[in-house]
Amino acid sequence: MSKQRFREIYAPTEDGGVQFAASADRWHLYEDYVHLAPHHREGELLRFEANLMPFVDNPDRQALVIIDMQNDFCSPGGWTDASGLDYRRCRQAIPGVIRALEVARQREMWVIWVYWHNRPDLRNLGAPTLYSFKHSLEQRGIGQELERGPVLTADSWGARMVDELLPLMREDDIHVEKVRMNGFFGTHLDQVLRTQGIETLFFAGVNIDQCVTSTMEEAYFRDYNAVLLEDACATSSPDYCYDAVVFNARNCWGFSMTTEQLAGARPFRGGET
Repeated sequence: MSKQRFREIYAPTEDGGVQFAASADRWHLYEDYVHLAPHHREGELLRFEANLMPFVDNPDRQALVIIDMQNDFCSPGGWTDASGLDYRRCRQAIPGVIRALEVARQREMWVIWVYWHNRPDLRNLGAPTLYSFKHSLEQRGIGQELERGPVLTADSWGARMVDELLPLMREDDIHVEKVRMNGFFGTHLDQVLRTQGIETLFFAGVNIDQCVTSTMEEAYFRDYNAVLLEDACATSSPDYCYDAVVFNARNCWGFSMTTEQLAGARPFRGGET
């Protein structure tokens, strides 16, 4: 195929597909799968049985993004618990996150930890963000004291990862401290992904309908390949909030799958269906 053809949107491919976008960022759509890396030249390609469509990709350019698996969301005595919400619903993500981590380590993928670490003086937060987490005079907001320290503040117990995940974190993982729901806003996340050649992001964590979804949407807006790991995410919100994110992940932002499907990805041979 000529270089000019690589630049044509919706160009027919030589093997019966249709090209999306152009040059090195192109995808190829076929009847029963999407190829996210048709320009791939080294390493192994894997086929992932995702929804709405299976996709083929190079694991060397993938990363696992784990969002906000912190005590304030997932542990008794944390912020979610103190706010009268069911922190145990958030804990439902922990086994899936661990399974996803096992796959990521096996495939030597980048692991990215994204978490709230607010300044003790809260000067990184404006009124709209403060209000979204404190709707009454009695409610404890970000930075305010709970029994075990200030909410989501750098170096606090509440901002620390849950005990089940702490031993699984590595120094050479990517650590991203954020001060908004969106993990890209005001952080170095995008620069790290670009410089390391990461194109495909698997999302896990809490809350699926807030920090996970806003970060996944932003990844989609920036033309990353976004994949939601359904059983590695959770929320203390009503079930319909979870369902809406899964629907949009499949129909708008990219793909969704389970951690079992992540682990079960199989080698892809060109031309197979």
